[in-house]
Amino acid sequence: MKGFEGVEKRLQLDFISIDNTKGLRALSRKQIEQILMAARCTIVSELSSSDVDTYVLSESSLFIYPFKLIMKTCGTTKLLNAVPVILGLSSGLCLDVKCCMYTRCSYLFPEEQTYPHESFAQEVKYLDGLFGNLGAGRQACVLGGPCKKQNWHIYIASVDCAEDSGISFPIYTLEICMTDLDRTRAAHFYKSNCSNAAEMTQKSGISMLLPQSQICDYGFDPCGYSMNSVESSAVATIHVTPEQGFSYASFEAMGYDPNYVDFKALIDNVLLCFKPALCSVAVHIKGFQTSWCSSSLWGSSISPRGYVSDHFSMEKLPGDYIVYFHTFAEQVFDRQSSVATCLDQLTVEQITDLRSASLKLSGELSCDMPLTSKLSKNVSDNVVSNIYCCLLASTQCCSTFAVQHVVSAMDPMMVGSKPVDLDNLIKKHIDSTRREDAFYVMDVGVVLRLWRTWKLSLPRVHPFYAVKCNCNVPLLALLSALGAGFDVASKSELDLVRSLGVGGDRVIFANPCKLPSHIRHAANHNVHLTTFDSEGELYKLHKLNPQAEVVLRIRVCDSGARCPLGVKYGAEMNECEHLLAVAKELGLQVVGVAFHVGSGASDPSSFAHGIAQARQLFDVAKSMGLTCMRLLDIGGGFVSDGGFGVSFSAAASSINEALEKFFPPSLGITVIAEPGRFFAEESFTLAAQIFGNRIRQKEGLEIAEYWINDGIYGSMNCLLYDHAKLLVRGLHVSSAQGKEGCQSTVFGPTCDGLDTVMQNIWLPRLDCGDWLVFPRMGAYTAAAASSFNGFNICGFETLCVLSTS
Repeated sequence: MKGFEGVEKRLQLDFISIDNTKGLRALSRKQIEQILMAARCTIVSELSSSDVDTYVLSESSLFIYPFKLIMKTCGTTKLLNAVPVILGLSSGLCLDVKCCMYTRCSYLFPEEQTYPHESFAQEVKYLDGLFGNLGAGRQACVLGGPCKKQNWHIYIASVDCAEDSGISFPIYTLEICMTDLDRTRAAHFYKSNCSNAAEMTQKSGISMLLPQSQICDYGFDPCGYSMNSVESSAVATIHVTPEQGFSYASFEAMGYDPNYVDFKALIDNVLLCFKPALCSVAVHIKGFQTSWCSSSLWGSSISPRGYVSDHFSMEKLPGDYIVYFHTFAEQVFDRQSSVATCLDQLTVEQITDLRSASLKLSGELSCDMPLTSKLSKNVSDNVVSNIYCCLLASTQCCSTFAVQHVVSAMDPMMVGSKPVDLDNLIKKHIDSTRREDAFYVMDVGVVLRLWRTWKLSLPRVHPFYAVKCNCNVPLLALLSALGAGFDVASKSELDLVRSLGVGGDRVIFANPCKLPSHIRHAANHNVHLTTFDSEGELYKLHKLNPQAEVVLRIRVCDSGARCPLGVKYGAEMNECEHLLAVAKELGLQVVGVAFHVGSGASDPSSFAHGIAQARQLFDVAKSMGLTCMRLLDIGGGFVSDGGFGVSFSAAASSINEALEKFFPPSLGITVIAEPGRFFAEESFTLAAQIFGNRIRQKEGLEIAEYWINDGIYGSMNCLLYDHAKLLVRGLHVSSAQGKEGCQSTVFGPTCDGLDTVMQNIWLPRLDCGDWLVFPRMGAYTAAAASSFNGFNICGFETLCVLSTS
């Protein structure tokens, strides 16, 4: 035997009875021992209260309430063999099963288990034979990722009881599983260091976890520890296997009210007692319909001190249950610094270190049941669903935890930083899924690095991401977690960011000419900050949202911008004083000035020019008695390095110099910008399949022509509307590499001759079934796609990856 199996199997059976008030507590000692004999364990200590009888077992614990039985056993015990015995005894007490729940973490030594615990599939089959026909149905699932050490196995079967629908308060069960314990902490649980269980309880800090509870503890020879505690009807239990090489500890608390017990502090204190290298936290909530809208949704927003999130998932279960499951790895701090790394210095490597072991592409689950966690696959609807759950449950913004939470929900695949690394991953994904549809790859690592670049280069300028550029939900969620605000231009864009939990104070409605219904909608959702550039817009706002905080948009043009905007939007300088006077007369609150030099700017001095003009208008407003001027919006036009436009460093230098000159920090003016392309363009790569090809001779040369399943009416609309310059590389999937290249033309899938993506480019010789990979395809691509000719290319899947720098 390699070591002792510390991981417990946990069984909870809930019963219902009309007239048996004593219920299961009527069981005799002999009957209880009959149950334990079937599971192969014995009683070593016991403690009772008016609500519950508790037993410390040779392998874990037993709790008996009148209508609930909870049994945990570790090692190679046969817990499920006890179920028929329990059912026979409960039937004699006129009790019917209401719900069966069986849970466990991944075994440390699965090969040591025997029937019926050799695999989760075997356990499920055994339980189905007993409970599979209960009224509300059954569900079996495994939560977690490809990490073999920390997955959460759940089986539940429940009847549909009328009284459950009226539950007035949720019932919480917290379970923490910890491995690789700190050796100093583990030493407390050896008889050679602590002579008895009471000393172990005291020196380890366990006595202070729930200080009002009554404790029944037991120390094993030569090492090991178990404890049950009771506090009214709430119970807790701890089990410790301290031996090096397979050290393990578990903590469970059930029935405590999170309004009176700080569960986050409790989790921190439990981890402090043992300091594990890895841990998992499972939170089961009975009556989640009651708890879902409450303020105590702590189950989904756990962030233990000294640990970083490795995984998060959730599942709704029969019987009005919901479960949240987290895994954490111990945070490694820089020994040269006493201060933890701040958000603005967040690096991809920090997350990479955390996730590298659990996200290897070749990883497999340590069970033979299918992985049903919604976070286990990079399928867009599942990823999006879990991102919404994460953001709904978390009220934290702009924190390292929030970023880790959302990244965990994306469950990105690890990839190197070179193009060939991404190509290999794309090819593997195509081979494994046998897919034919084009798809996007979003690189979370690129977004994180661009965020850091922005914060270091423009420390005074807060980014409000332009949603119109790319409304991909994972991208928006990540930027929201990082702390970005959002620039919206329509009701639909507003609804999208609001659905992610973004508050109205982090949104600017930066469309100077809005539909009336959109103005009303924004007002109803507490989005009052908006731009204007005409007198008519002021009258609309006065009528439809008199609480609006208006920002005067002025015309500032970069003539070389990829997409100039001044022809449509922006007040001329000689019009501004009149517009400010109208706003004042209408009683609208003017709070600032905005400009936009054009998308994809080419001249860094255009930003400085706009900032100088804005300062003139701040002075004009002050002279007119407009005293609420507090905001400068410098718009968009930013391009990440390697893009087509002015270098970001040059633009940042010009902006910082102008801000220092015209809006020094002493003025207290908030400065925001509306970058879209900067964060989106480089972060996305498009992969499209070749489904048609031919070779033609032209002037003695071979010309290859390829048809791909995306085109001008889809992602490549950017060629027409965004004046994009595409990059492309071939990816051999069905053909062998090594063929000579030739001049090539690439067509889109529609029947329109205009649907020509690229001409006179050099590509390797490719066949049907090979693919083309287009980098830097995140800006103004899918956002403007259509379904012309019946080709639905608006809903392409997005595969999330995490690259290292």
